[in-house]
This record gives sequence, C-alpha cells and structure tokens, in this order.
Amino acid sequence: MLSGKNNSGFGWDEHRQLVVAEDAVWNSYINSHKEAAQFKHRSFPYYDQLTAIYAKDRATGKNAQTAADIIEEIDAEDVATTNTHEEKNDFHGCEADVSLDDMDLSGTQQQPAINQGDSTFSKKKKKTSDASDHISSTSFNDAATLLEEKIETVGVEISRSIASEVLIQQRSEMTLQESALKLYPTLCEVEGLTEDERYRALSKIPDNPTQMLIFFSLPSSVRLGWVRRFLADH
Repeated sequence: MLSGKNNSGFGWDEHRQLVVAEDAVWNSYINSHKEAAQFKHRSFPYYDQLTAIYAKDRATGKNAQTAADIIEEIDAEDVATTNTHEEKNDFHGCEADVSLDDMDLSGTQQQPAINQGDSTFSKKKKKTSDASDHISSTSFNDAATLLEEKIETVGVEISRSIASEVLIQQRSEMTLQESALKLYPTLCEVEGLTEDERYRALSKIPDNPTQMLIFFSLPSSVRLGWVRRFLADH
C-alpha cells in the first residue's frame, strides 16, 4: 500500500505507526485486495526496522547493492579479466610468429631452442596467472557468500527479537484490558468507598497502568486506604 504502483492516496502516520487513507481510497483498495481489510486500523510499531532489514529499495543510490549483486559483479569482472589475458597472449603469439618468419635461421643452430624456451616460459606464466586469477575469484566469491549468510543470520535474529517484543507488548496490553474491565466491579466491592470516590478512581486509575496492576495485587483489606491516597496524589 505504501510503495506499490498505482496506490496513490495512502500515507504513513508516524505517530500512530499505521497506514492512513480516506475511506473512499480504503474501500476501493479493499474491493480488489480483500486481505487488506485487517490492516485498516492495525499499527506496525516496528515497520521502519523491518523495512530496513528486508526491503532492498531502502538504499536507492546508484551504488546500492545486495550481497547477490556483489557476487554477480565479481563474476563479471573475472570474465573480463580472463578475456583480457587471452587477448594479450594472442597478441604476443602473433608477434612471435612474424619475427620467426622474417628471420634467417640457416646460420644459427641455437635460435629454435631459445624460442622454444621462451614459448614454454610464456605458457607457464599464463598458467600461473590463470591459477592466481582463479584463486582470487574463488576467494572473493567465498567471502561474498559468507557475508550474505551472516547478514541473513543477523536479520533472522533481529526479526525473532522484534517478534518477541511484539508478543510481550500484546500480552501486556491484554492484561491491562482485562484489568480495566474488572476495575469497576472491584471498586464496588471496596467497603467505605463513596460513590464520588469510586467514579473518580474509575476515571484516573486506567490512565496509570502500573498503579492499576498494583491495586489488583493488594489484599482487599488495604484497598480503601490505597484508593484514597491515590486520589489525593492524582
């Protein structure tokens, strides 16, 4: 809804951490995406963190890359390097052929042996260069693959941590909601509490979740005194 195509009209409420839009926009979108109805009033307190982990387009500069992009780029560079070496070797080979054709070998018996030695040395040098390039390419690929695995592992751990915090928050909210529903009947059971004190406590205690939990943890015999002190302080 926030980054898809042809979804104009949707916005992000940073304070409430949820997707916002006019009712007409919502209704039109839900008609074609039934599953989106559940998100109309749901908040996403960790949306920014999750987007930073999983959304590739969080970095939009020309140099933005993922680990897979890095591996692909390294492979392309290796191919270009190999082609360059082959072109150089072909060029030197042509030069050697021309010089041998132009030379008079009749008066010299040692020249073929020297050229043969140079050719052998050139082949060994090429093999050494190719082996070095292969080792370098393999090392880069292994490093990039390891980096990608580490990033994925860290992403999974962060996701689990966030999910755990969300679950704890949801359970805490459910506990507070249940306590708020039981507050009025419990206040009615406190002997000596006037009707005015009961309604004042009912309007103030839910605004202080910690104090509400404390109230329910107290034995019945001390709740009257606790409520009156609470009202005096608030």
